[in-house]
Amino acid sequence: MPTEVILPRVDMDMSEGRISRWYVEEGASVTKGQPIFEIETEKAAMEVEAPASGVIRDLSVTLHVPLPVGSVIALIDAEGEGTTDADHRDAAKTPGSGTSPAMSLRQAERAPPPVQAYDEECAADDPGAAQRATPLARRLARETGIDIFSIEGSGPKGRVQGEDVERARLESKAARSMPGRAGAAKASRAPLHFQWLRRGEGPPVILIHGFGADLNAWRLFLASARLGSPVLAIDLPGHGGSAANCASFDAMVDEVAATLQAESPVALHLAGHSLGGAVAAALSRREALKALSLFLVAPAGLGPDINDDFISGFPRARSAAELEPLIAQLVKDPAVLGPSFIKATLQQRKDVDVALEEVGALLFPGGTQSFSIRSIFDHLVVPAKIVVGAQDQIIPSRHARGLPGEVAIHSFPKLGHMPHLEAPIVIARLLKELMRSAQ
Repeated sequence: MPTEVILPRVDMDMSEGRISRWYVEEGASVTKGQPIFEIETEKAAMEVEAPASGVIRDLSVTLHVPLPVGSVIALIDAEGEGTTDADHRDAAKTPGSGTSPAMSLRQAERAPPPVQAYDEECAADDPGAAQRATPLARRLARETGIDIFSIEGSGPKGRVQGEDVERARLESKAARSMPGRAGAAKASRAPLHFQWLRRGEGPPVILIHGFGADLNAWRLFLASARLGSPVLAIDLPGHGGSAANCASFDAMVDEVAATLQAESPVALHLAGHSLGGAVAAALSRREALKALSLFLVAPAGLGPDINDDFISGFPRARSAAELEPLIAQLVKDPAVLGPSFIKATLQQRKDVDVALEEVGALLFPGGTQSFSIRSIFDHLVVPAKIVVGAQDQIIPSRHARGLPGEVAIHSFPKLGHMPHLEAPIVIARLLKELMRSAQ
């Protein structure tokens, strides 16, 4: 069966996007991970790679036409199994056979989201197929042997998404590898939620977000970074799609390490922001993970204090009015994280985020940091860079002082707690320089 090329979500509040440029032509041979088109949103332009190798066809989407996220915009046939020219001509003559390559601009604007049409069509053909799922989820379930009907979907109306299948696969793998009572107890704990934001060749970059965020927080950075390496992002316990299943900072590190060892058992680059920076630093000591480099942005764990108003207030904020002054503390220029960011944050959380509140109380009680990573740098064996903003209102930039000389400290006088969003191109350049030095 052909692999569907899906219009992806490249930032947190994106509901539609436009294809601004195709890098390939109809019938061209493509390789998995090769850039095939450029997507344009209100915030950024980003290259999108081929999800599989083969021959690409049905490039019927008109450029610069708004399309909903999840639209099928092309197909990739494995070499030797594509349709013939006669098949295409017959399909073009058949009423209801789909949109032809000559689809007009007006028709494209009225076309329904292909993903929804696919799901409804499958349900109509098979009365027993009551499980709603994206095409990607169905394909992954077939390839991995996962029963899609046993998966609880996290998408709209319970739709099973690709990441749900990945999670089920990881649970199954953990259950098989943990025999006996102890193994059963560990397997019963839900694995952390993660997502490959970019696949390709070479050692992956592991991105770990900060307190109160989730893996989607890296998408805007990646839109500017163009790292050229595989990228895996993970939700920390109590954040995003991961349950709050840790009792200490060390337990949080253990959870992340277990997930990474199961999903990416090769050498890797570690990068983290804030709390995620502290976790990344702790992971660099795990020999099983084979860390190549360590890149920390405004990391926690280097000093005693932290902004208690933010830590305690962020999980409890229920409205834009309550959230806006807290978000403004994250950056030097509040315009960087504007109304759309605040709206998206509210949409992706509960009224009161109890799990996040518990994590904050555990790790940052009363405006203090209950753990320290400073000793890690005394015996660090991989190249490391630390990026801080002198205007950081969450974690004082002075915490980065006094580290061993082998650690490169980059301090930016006009940036706040989120340098990777305030100056993404500059921060990406520093990350790529570090990765090259570690090869």
